[in-house]
Amino acid sequence: MTRYKPRTIGELSTTEACWIEALLRSGLNLTEPFNAAQASRAVTTTPTKRGTVRRICPNSFKMAYVLKKAPQFKMIYRDTKKRPIFVLKSEE
Repeated sequence: MTRYKPRTIGELSTTEACWIEALLRSGLNLTEPFNAAQASRAVTTTPTKRGTVRRICPNSFKMAYVLKKAPQFKMIYRDTKKRPIFVLKSEE
């Protein structure tokens, strides 16, 4: 029997939550539409809170998966190549 609580579907893991936090700290303007590749590059170039190089970096496919799960972001549309375009949810 395991002592760890299983994560429910749609819940962010610790690594994914760190990626979202790094994206919020990055210099990317999140109020304008952006795609997962831009978000992935921003997360990769943003150092950790301790100032070290990030060891686990997402690719664009994994970043799109995480951004769909994250409650702070919403997918506004898909471009002509069916890539999702995201934006930060407004505080209304």
